[in-house]
Amino acid sequence: MVVGGVHFTEEYARLRIKEPKLFKKTSFRTHDIGRRGHTKRIAGRLKSTGKWETQAMLIPREEYSPALARKYLKKYKLKRA
Repeated sequence: MVVGGVHFTEEYARLRIKEPKLFKKTSFRTHDIGRRGHTKRIAGRLKSTGKWETQAMLIPREEYSPALARKYLKKYKLKRA
């Protein structure tokens, strides 16, 4: 289910930062941010530069709110595509 640009799965709200097609397919990695098993960052290598960039943030579904999403975007200096 997609609501306001956020894709909801069974466990997470996925806040897409950049389109997956901009990244090398085999380069994606998931990192815990904050406490383990909680909010996650999906990063990959851009096709154009090879630099690592954030592709999406995964926020636990039961904790997601637009305000929390804005907080993470600001904290990690991310801009949505």
